[in-house]
Amino acid sequence: MSHPEFDPVDSWLGTDIELLPPRPGSFERVRRRARRRKAMTSASAAVGVAVVVAAAAVLPQVASALLPGHGGGQADVGGVTSSQSASPGPGRVSSPSPSPGPSGPGYLPAPGLSITGSAVPAARGFAPTSVTFFNETDGAALGTAACPAGSCTTIAGTPDYGKTWTKAGAPPAGPPDGDAGVSQLRFLDASHGWAYGPELYVTGDGGATWTRVKGLPGRVIDLATVNSSAYAVVASCSGTGVNFAAGCTRFTLYSSPYNTSDWQPVAGARARLPVAPGGLQLTTSGGYLLAGPVLYSGSTSGGAWQAVAVTSGPVPACLNGSGHQADSAGPGLIAPGAGVMYLLCQKVSGEPTLYRSGDGGHTWQVASRPAFNGTATSLAVAPANGTLVAATDTGLYYSPDARAWHRAGLGRGAPAGGFSFAGMTTPSDGVAVPADPGLREVFLTTDAGRTWHAKRI
Repeated sequence: MSHPEFDPVDSWLGTDIELLPPRPGSFERVRRRARRRKAMTSASAAVGVAVVVAAAAVLPQVASALLPGHGGGQADVGGVTSSQSASPGPGRVSSPSPSPGPSGPGYLPAPGLSITGSAVPAARGFAPTSVTFFNETDGAALGTAACPAGSCTTIAGTPDYGKTWTKAGAPPAGPPDGDAGVSQLRFLDASHGWAYGPELYVTGDGGATWTRVKGLPGRVIDLATVNSSAYAVVASCSGTGVNFAAGCTRFTLYSSPYNTSDWQPVAGARARLPVAPGGLQLTTSGGYLLAGPVLYSGSTSGGAWQAVAVTSGPVPACLNGSGHQADSAGPGLIAPGAGVMYLLCQKVSGEPTLYRSGDGGHTWQVASRPAFNGTATSLAVAPANGTLVAATDTGLYYSPDARAWHRAGLGRGAPAGGFSFAGMTTPSDGVAVPADPGLREVFLTTDAGRTWHAKRI
């Protein structure tokens, strides 16, 4: 029997071929190029139908805040669920999925850069106005930097509690100017964040893309996150320019799940009362909002909030509950800790008074009368050890027991104008933001607020 002649070409063609894997990073490069093409297409389609107006080139000088919260798990990139395609109900505000913003004046674009996935150095001349940490090492800062428009919004991320900073994507908004712009930043985890004050923007991919939340009836002057929710104080204010949070005469508290942008008013937390940044404080067990002389509280897992009535004992001078501010005291500052609430009432003249409550504000006791050299701007409690830290317009102070207060060491001394904010992320680590962003630095502590050192971003 004869056999066909062996043909090596036919043998090779009939053999299974295993494809070589792509070079490392190829898929990521393809995704980045696809995003750039999508952004360019969107921008081209918008030409002729929209005009980007530059915000005033000014540096915001408003109270900042720190977020020692924790994430509620991962979600779809973009942070918006399909349920938002339906029309929102009464009082509800929904937004479309985030997409790259237009290029133009008002912000420094960084397409595709997230707060944890960037190796690009932070913008030169970064002037911070807000810092947020979502665990013991990772965080982000929002501020301004020089740009062709004058002063533009920019964001930087840090993986090592402020030792190094890299550039991330910023929302397409300028610095605060009345009803427009942003000045503050919160992140719940590495993906989900909010830029606000007075507008509100949301990201679900670490800042690589942002979407503006529209339809809220006022200016967003405060925002905090905990567990799986975000809460925002929306107020009617008359302040102009960078003082957008001045003259706020009424407010409504809104909440939204962390992985959507479905904002709904919180029942019981709406009134014609003065409200200011820093009055919203959340814990895993409950939330508090100080509006003028009235303290509101409620669950952070849903449900109505209510005004807290003082049932016995002394009534703090700045918390009379009658709906109007007491003449003898200025605005109060609250700071909840583990099973305890602190309220600092600042006298118009004389020393402030620190009150302590163990039952959510129904009864109070005088804890101390801190001899601050200046006016306090923020109050914080360190987790676990309960150390109190206060920022003032002349420096920083700490108290390990709420009774004895000490002036913190600042190396070269306090910056002019003092600090707009100080907060503690761990029992030992904290950050403080100078009142003057033009100093281009934040202050860090690793010894529970006793000493602080400046760090440029």
